[in-house]
Amino acid sequence: MILSLKKNEKFFTINDEVFYDLTLGIYKKNNVNCYYLNNPEFEYFESTEFVGNIKKGGSVNCEKISYYPHASGTHTECALHIADVDFTMLEIDIPLLQLCLLISISPLQNESDFIIEKSVINHIENKELATAILIRTIPNFNSKLNMNYSNTNPPFFTIDALFYLKSLGFKHLLTDLPSIDKESDGGLLVAHKAWFLTDGIAQKDRTITEFIFVDNQIKDNLFLLNIQTPKIETDAVSSKVIIYPLI
Repeated sequence: MILSLKKNEKFFTINDEVFYDLTLGIYKKNNVNCYYLNNPEFEYFESTEFVGNIKKGGSVNCEKISYYPHASGTHTECALHIADVDFTMLEIDIPLLQLCLLISISPLQNESDFIIEKSVINHIENKELATAILIRTIPNFNSKLNMNYSNTNPPFFTIDALFYLKSLGFKHLLTDLPSIDKESDGGLLVAHKAWFLTDGIAQKDRTITEFIFVDNQIKDNLFLLNIQTPKIETDAVSSKVIIYPLI
């Protein structure tokens, strides 16, 4: 199906059968991981009356999955992650479809750190059209699909970069990194706070999505974005991220 959309007096067209899935899933092995958290655990229900495992003679499969969304695959989070607010991901309304801008950047080395500061993202074009920004870090290896980032000090965002992105009107930030903050920062979480808080007040219309993966074949450009999240009363949920090329 060919769909036509209008934004700021400009028309855009997509083919809903042509898209890229940027989601890292939840698997029984070889998951991406970070922050020294346990890998996902899968357990079939068993009792004296019922076995929820077809391979063990059960009539159906009934499986419990236990995992940390922040450490296992693509996830989307709200301000509850870093602030004592009265809303959860249940109340976060992400636009069904929105224009997003994909950019690729190389973090700068700063002593033992690699940082994403304003100077590496201030070349953004078409910024007036998009409400979401996707940031792919370079180099971009397939090892991002199942890498364990614990104790690796991954690249992170500086607050000047985040204030700059906010000033451009972006509300939804998506990245292939495990976190927008430094791995070990003493619990300050200055990047998350810079994104989610305005004058100390948590913003309900902002999200961060971490652990996406953008294949090298996908070129920097404007896309139509669809973020799918389940309704769960918590600060972060596993999510599915789809982008549609504009034609």
